[in-house]
Amino acid sequence: MSEAPTIPATTPATTTSGSLRAPLYVAWQITNECNLACLHCIEESGPGKAFPDELSEQQTFDVLRQLVEYDVPYLSFSGGEPMIHPHFFEMVDYVCSRGIELKVETNGHYLTPEACARLKELGVKAVQVSLDGATAESFNRMRVRGNFDLVVEGIRNLQTAGVPIEINYSPTSFNAHEIGIAIDLAYNLGAQSFYTGRTMYTGNAVKTWRHLTPTEPQYEEVFKTLHEKTAAYNGRMRVHFHEMGLLDELRYRLHHPAALLIVLPNGLVKLINALPFVCGDLRKDTLGEIWDNFQRAWQDPQVSEFVDTLAREPGTTSLLHKWVYL
Repeated sequence: MSEAPTIPATTPATTTSGSLRAPLYVAWQITNECNLACLHCIEESGPGKAFPDELSEQQTFDVLRQLVEYDVPYLSFSGGEPMIHPHFFEMVDYVCSRGIELKVETNGHYLTPEACARLKELGVKAVQVSLDGATAESFNRMRVRGNFDLVVEGIRNLQTAGVPIEINYSPTSFNAHEIGIAIDLAYNLGAQSFYTGRTMYTGNAVKTWRHLTPTEPQYEEVFKTLHEKTAAYNGRMRVHFHEMGLLDELRYRLHHPAALLIVLPNGLVKLINALPFVCGDLRKDTLGEIWDNFQRAWQDPQVSEFVDTLAREPGTTSLLHKWVYL
């Protein structure tokens, strides 16, 4: 997926890691393959972009077993596009049948009536769909190879099936003016939550930034609208947004690491999407070992030094996928 994983409102995943036995939330990018080539994709996923060493079926279910054994309460599947993973529905079944709450983060192009009925039957907690625009013109410009009408149809299929719906929206220079309409559309499509915030200067966005980023006056209007819509939809749909930029978010996390692990398609575990640091490998390390290392790794001077460097050299985010092992 293009965005950072959204902390679910229904779990205490913003709790700092402290002395917890295991993470409260695992955000798993199950494949880097995707049917789209989005301008802002953090992971630089797309057609033919699957990692050459993505987890095998056996390795995948070994990880799932560990998540169950460590009583991880909340999990998300993202990508790339998670619904094109060859074992997607088997993974969903395994997780949901063992009591882990699962959110699927998708670009919405595979939400057929049959798929939505299956997601409902298996008991997913929610499906989050990326809808970066209130019109086909803006959406299709952002999500190259995307189809706005197909995504809206997919969301309606979720609504019909009774699957809880979340919408994710990334503001750009060409869709910022539509955010109020997009929130209204999300509500009319049956969404329970709407998530947005500043678009991150990472991944593909580094290359497309001058065409992509809203101006500060545009952001001011975006956040003004968001505050208004938060009040207007109070009690009917949750409008959740963060006004911090990437650098502020990282500085906060240095002192308040979330109880969250990011798992890459090949089993490597990162501290956070927007940093290159890896704290373990689920192909050879146990979840417990990785969790212990995660808590130590946030104190590594390399991490704070990297964040300081970002303040001086924002383009350092281009090193996101040049992993550094801690």
